[in-house]
Amino acid sequence: MQRYFITEKTNELKGETAFHIGKVMRMRPKEQIELCVGGVCFLAEIVSIDKDMVEVQYLKELASVPNHVKITLIQGLGKQDKQEIVSKYATEFGVSEIIFVPMKRSIVSYDSSSIDKKMDRFLKIAYEASRLSHRDAVPQISYKESLDKLEYRFDHLWVAYENDKDVSFLDCVKNIQKGDSVAILVGPEGGIDEKELAFLASKGFQRVGLGKRILQTEIACLYALSVIDAHLESQSN
Repeated sequence: MQRYFITEKTNELKGETAFHIGKVMRMRPKEQIELCVGGVCFLAEIVSIDKDMVEVQYLKELASVPNHVKITLIQGLGKQDKQEIVSKYATEFGVSEIIFVPMKRSIVSYDSSSIDKKMDRFLKIAYEASRLSHRDAVPQISYKESLDKLEYRFDHLWVAYENDKDVSFLDCVKNIQKGDSVAILVGPEGGIDEKELAFLASKGFQRVGLGKRILQTEIACLYALSVIDAHLESQSN
């Protein structure tokens, strides 16, 4: 079942959504799709397909997948392909927000004139990942110029640090309660500078290890998100 995200509940679908339904998927009238708006999803049936518009009829509201915890991934800026991997797979793990931020040991940097274009690219990747994984909403994706531009209003703040292997991330995750907000920060390929670690500690971040191995930056965030996801799944059963 194909799922699409729209900005308002309308019977007339246009733009990229209509193009994907009619031209890419080659769907026909009477076929069914799922449409999500504002975190609420509906089962709908295609009534007609024209060149630039698809008319649908809403059949029923679908049961939502509860998201009891807001998870924000703060990702140190890495190489271009790493941002794309993070945007795709962090979305599939249910992250609520992804914030990319350059750090002292980041290999690449973004010119101010290209930031919006790059964030649009990553948001499109997240949109497609949300569609295919049947999320109820697409995560927010943004860029901050530096760590001191972030807002640190979370119930739990963790920074992944390879030298803290004795601090069990799973034990920390067990403290998450329904309704909490969580921030997990993962550094770039070169790691996190000591001054950055000191700054994060002053903001309330706890250093945690992610297993006994050294993980690449795009894999480290997925490890952390999978541990959180597994804990939340166990709590919901």
